[in-house]
Amino acid sequence: MRAHTLRTTSFLPLILLFALVSTAASAQTGRKNDVIIKRDSSRIQALITQMSYEKINYRDLGKADSAATYIYMDQVARVLLKNGKTINVKDSIPPGRIPPDSVGQYADMNNLPTDPFEKSVVMANSDQLRDKYEYHNNRAIDGKTGAIVFTSVAVATLVSGIIVASTGDSPDNKTIGTSLAIAGPAVGVVFGLIGFKNYKIHSKKAEKVKNELQRRNQPLTTFSITPHVDPFTKSARLGLRLSF
Repeated sequence: MRAHTLRTTSFLPLILLFALVSTAASAQTGRKNDVIIKRDSSRIQALITQMSYEKINYRDLGKADSAATYIYMDQVARVLLKNGKTINVKDSIPPGRIPPDSVGQYADMNNLPTDPFEKSVVMANSDQLRDKYEYHNNRAIDGKTGAIVFTSVAVATLVSGIIVASTGDSPDNKTIGTSLAIAGPAVGVVFGLIGFKNYKIHSKKAEKVKNELQRRNQPLTTFSITPHVDPFTKSARLGLRLSF
């Protein structure tokens, strides 16, 4: 009984040493998720979706909804990838770069608009405003184009129907011509009015966004070439963006 106790005790240090080595090896070979270490030493538990020389797009695993967001590289010290690799950002990107503006920077918090769209305009940063302008401007152009097209269809079918109805003495010609002269303009006018309504709505919204950008002395157009790096595939590419 005594010999058995001594034998077990002699193997205990080896068992503990093996456990420590296994734990250290598993910690170095991989992580449960990516970790972004900021320059103030705070950490973000993240799922990184894209990295560029400018910013990191990620999902914040520290939030209940894992919201998609981003952080600029000048705020990052290191990135610990879940595959075990470490990217030292602080050595290659100097601090001090600040985004053009932030959400709500130009808003008067004590006098916010009651209209939801106007509130979203004053609360948005300038990049978001340029995206809003592009969206509503394109929708306004589509609405105007649709109004012109369907109005033209209404006029064309009206004229065609009159011509068909007045050609020949056949009752069929009059029936077809009359139907075309009535149905064509009706459909064309309805869809034309819808297109014109969309044009007015979106052009008005685009103008509000444009005025807000002018109030901030921000340009309506941006042109940027951004390099993107995928740390997982070790590939790089150039991204071209033109917003207006």
